[in-house]
Amino acid sequence: MSQKSQITMGNGAANAIQVEGLTRQNEKSIVSEVRVDGMSVSTLRANTTTINFPEVTIEKAGWLVLHPVIDGRPDGDIVSGFSYLNPGQTKNVTMKIQHPADAGDKFLVMLHSDVDQDRVFDFVFVEDGINVEDTAVFEDTRMIAHVIALPE
Repeated sequence: MSQKSQITMGNGAANAIQVEGLTRQNEKSIVSEVRVDGMSVSTLRANTTTINFPEVTIEKAGWLVLHPVIDGRPDGDIVSGFSYLNPGQTKNVTMKIQHPADAGDKFLVMLHSDVDQDRVFDFVFVEDGINVEDTAVFEDTRMIAHVIALPE
């Protein structure tokens, strides 16, 4: 009986995420909408967090994607942020987290391929939990991903 290969996480030979030197910055966002016809004004104020990865390398165009760690496990059903990457090496990749995030909060950061090459992050799950659109980047059985904690 053959043993199944175990999926591991980390960097590969052609795809990598540099997590050493990760930085975080808190910001306040204000978005306003004015409707002239109904004379209504709406404003959204939100605290956001921006993180910066020193360097990311991806073999084919794709996405740097952030999933939250909830109860000690990455939750791949939730996307906390994403940033488009051209093929090759990109320095200073910035991503805005779409919900409140504090120093020490944990996330899974990973690469996804832009399968249909439309520069739109397609993140659709089917019933068995497999992403059938812009899929995770693997080298053999290694998923290009790291669990990180947000820095101070």
